[in-house]
Amino acid sequence: MDKISIGKEILRHIHSKGYEAYFVGGFVRDQLLKIHSNDIDITTNATPEEIEKIFDKTVATGKKYGTVTVFVDNYSFEITTYRIDQDYQNHRKPERVKFSHDLAEDLMRRDFTINAMAMDIEGDIIDFHDGKKDLTKRIIRAIGDPETRFKEDALRILRAIRFVAKLNFTIEEKTRKAIEKNLKLLLEISIERIINEFEQIFAYDHHKEALKYLVKSDIAKVFNEFNRGLELYIQSSIKLNFLEFFALCLYINKLEIPNYWRFSNKEKTRITRLINIVKVTQRNSYNPLLVYQTSKELCLSANEISQVINSKNNQKDLIEQIDKHLPIRKTQDLKINGNDLLKIADFANEEIIGEILKELEAKVLHNELENEDEELIAYAKRMLERLDG
Repeated sequence: MDKISIGKEILRHIHSKGYEAYFVGGFVRDQLLKIHSNDIDITTNATPEEIEKIFDKTVATGKKYGTVTVFVDNYSFEITTYRIDQDYQNHRKPERVKFSHDLAEDLMRRDFTINAMAMDIEGDIIDFHDGKKDLTKRIIRAIGDPETRFKEDALRILRAIRFVAKLNFTIEEKTRKAIEKNLKLLLEISIERIINEFEQIFAYDHHKEALKYLVKSDIAKVFNEFNRGLELYIQSSIKLNFLEFFALCLYINKLEIPNYWRFSNKEKTRITRLINIVKVTQRNSYNPLLVYQTSKELCLSANEISQVINSKNNQKDLIEQIDKHLPIRKTQDLKINGNDLLKIADFANEEIIGEILKELEAKVLHNELENEDEELIAYAKRMLERLDG
């Protein structure tokens, strides 16, 4: 059985024990939009402890908030008890929740009308907030007072932007104004969660339409590094991922990576390398040594960034050609190595050996030397004579 069929069996099983249960949230929205989704959430009036008794394989993934994950046939389903969120702290999560027996109370706590519908086992929709109508009108509208929704959980601001990027919807006017008014609340949210949201936003086809809302909201007053970068990127025909976009912003604003952006070391290294490649290639063309040292993939990414800055600066074909004809791919591809160098001179200075190998690499890559034993040895001897002199 597929995951949806198993989900229906879970609903039947919960019903058989005397409880209510519905599909809820994004899965219901995507079903109505005829978008395939395997992210299936279930809501019920059964408590977490009762769900644990009903099913054999469970993990208490968020028991404090009423969520238990149930595993059936290698699929996982988050099952959450009807609840009312209370006493939000730090504009992100409720300090405590109150379990409820009323589906309407549970749906009221959710973010947007299009995410606040439930579906029963027969496919009938429970919709207290006109979510279906908003789907038809293709709008994103906060439930109740939008300012209250965003003050409860400021990450909902970026979630609204994400749904624009995913669905190509527009944001309803009151909701949009509340985003503009409360944008600074993002500064109180974990930067890791903000990075995650931006990565998802940039992954969708309509993310440039979504980013226009952040420009109108003047997000550069919240994240100064986005100054100029957003407008420049939106106007271009290039599509970047979030790390590439971030590198673009730092480059045009001549900034280092701010400390509060807690990227992983791998991500920081990638951003820095992209910026350096863009700097070099704004003045000069790509060359074999650069492609060899940084990789074709990284050069192609940097080339996309360069095209946002100047649409005429497209060196993709050159990068592809250089990579295709690289005579070596790594130091080990040289026909001689450090041991060979030790045989032609009575020394064991690793620094000098490394210096010679680097120059041999560069000469081979620029086709100034053939990658052949005798020619490399002869050049290495001449280098050693220079170093001795």
